[in-house]
Amino acid sequence: MKSICIIPVRMGSSRFYGKPLKKINGLAMAHLCYNNANKAKSIDKVFIATPDKEIKDYFRKNNIEVIMTSIKHKRASDRTYEALIKIEKKYGKKISYITMLQGDEPMINSKMIDKAAYSLIKNKNLGCVNLTSIISSIKEAQDKNLIKVVMDKNNNALYFSREPIPNSTLEKNDNFFKQVCVMPFRRAFLIKFNRLKPTNLEKKESIDMLRFLENNIKVRMVLVKNKTQSVDTVNDLRKVISLLKKNK
Repeated sequence: MKSICIIPVRMGSSRFYGKPLKKINGLAMAHLCYNNANKAKSIDKVFIATPDKEIKDYFRKNNIEVIMTSIKHKRASDRTYEALIKIEKKYGKKISYITMLQGDEPMINSKMIDKAAYSLIKNKNLGCVNLTSIISSIKEAQDKNLIKVVMDKNNNALYFSREPIPNSTLEKNDNFFKQVCVMPFRRAFLIKFNRLKPTNLEKKESIDMLRFLENNIKVRMVLVKNKTQSVDTVNDLRKVISLLKKNK
């Protein structure tokens, strides 16, 4: 078990309470994320990390391994770190690569997960990778639930924001990029993330990766062409159900 995927989920989303267990085509959303990760060739085993009994009961009923974590975490990456430590203690071995997949990204498929994970595994100079894709509309670029990113010439992230970046004057032909929430870490870098104190911009934007950027640690962005939609609201859930039906 060298490479694992951890899906951090909780019931208490301020924008959409209980969303991990909301049904998409008869299956809980986080369960759909689990199934997609479980098909990835780069992943040896997938775990659910949660502080909530409802989520624990659902997944254990479906014979999926759940790691119980503290309710106090404000960042998914910190929850993922706690889960990693408990997994290593349980199995008696250190994990080399940890891919964090957000449990509200049911349109992220196994090939996208593999692209992110292999980008990290094959390049020893990288400690953390995020996927990114082109924003499809001006409306999407203005959505504060959507995390935007700007990059340097080597595809390293310069900044993440919930505001439109690189500027607020949007043109139809501009390419704006969003974060797609698949985040592989080398073990040492996930540990480093947890040991660093939460940073000012991280707290203001509510974006994990800014903790790395503010400490001068690179985050490599890897472009995918797939259409994705995270679920932050009830309307997002309806949109995903419609998109998945079309894709099928």
